[in-house]
Amino acid sequence: MKEKPKIALIGYGRMGMELHRTIEERGWPAPLIVDPMTEPGYESIDDLIGRGAQVCIEFTTPGQAARNIISCVQSGLPVVSGTTGWEEDREAVQRAVEKAQGACIHANNFSIGVYLFRRIATFAASLLDGFPAYDYALHEIHHTGKIDAPSGTALTLAAQMLAGSHRKSSIETKLPDGAVDPASLYVTSTRVGSVIGEHRLLIDSEADGMEISHHAKGRRGFAEGALLAAQWIYDKKGMYTLEDMIDDITED
Repeated sequence: MKEKPKIALIGYGRMGMELHRTIEERGWPAPLIVDPMTEPGYESIDDLIGRGAQVCIEFTTPGQAARNIISCVQSGLPVVSGTTGWEEDREAVQRAVEKAQGACIHANNFSIGVYLFRRIATFAASLLDGFPAYDYALHEIHHTGKIDAPSGTALTLAAQMLAGSHRKSSIETKLPDGAVDPASLYVTSTRVGSVIGEHRLLIDSEADGMEISHHAKGRRGFAEGALLAAQWIYDKKGMYTLEDMIDDITED
């Protein structure tokens, strides 16, 4: 679908502002904004009714995301959600999407570069199964304003790596006081300054070490991916992931 739908931005923080800039530069219809702290902005998703919104893009907080998605689909609006840290509410959201016959695509990271990094890192984990001398771990770095730690992107990556590995059986996000468990995949975090996002796969043995990393140069990649998702989800029904969208777009 090549239509440029009218977007409602749910939340107007760093990502909301970047989305707004990208929408304007692309010549899309001016977006609506739902954020009580922003002028001009609407107080709630209910205020969007009758104002021409066609797709919602939601970047808020873990405590708000599930309610926002449910409100969108109940209002008949497909929704793109890039908020992380609300996985415990996923079943409730899925039920609401199905009941409303709505549409939602959620990803912890809409960057195509991050998607490619995940594919590379997941393959690396399966390859390392045959070389037990090499251990590996994940580390992510973000700005001090990020709420969740580890990042949703890192936890998604860890789960995918675990699924393809016979050597690692659990994910740990805190280091023990003593020696680490070699069967655990450790996912650690740093919060410093204004770092937009870095994810690193660290591989090490007695002989040598390797590092595979992705670092975001700005938020534009996330915004471009979210807008692509908004075009894709516009005429869909159901609950989707970024992988669903990419598989559909790249099908022969």
